[in-house]
Amino acid sequence: MADIKPAKNKVSPVKYVGQVRQEARKVVWPTSRETITTTILVMVMVILMGIFFFIVDWALATIIKLFLGLGGSA
Repeated sequence: MADIKPAKNKVSPVKYVGQVRQEARKVVWPTSRETITTTILVMVMVILMGIFFFIVDWALATIIKLFLGLGGSA
């Protein structure tokens, strides 16, 4: 069986919350301009990737239909 050792340096809940607040103050939050710029760039990349995968899906579907003989003139 594995030896279970008690956790070291236990901290009271009040002290823990204080430490969390102290660490949160160190966070460098982005400006609104940085947030808007990043959001726009993410949206552009999502649209571009959507178009790319649409084209790849369409091309692969067309190739598979040709090989299987499912796409033909009526």
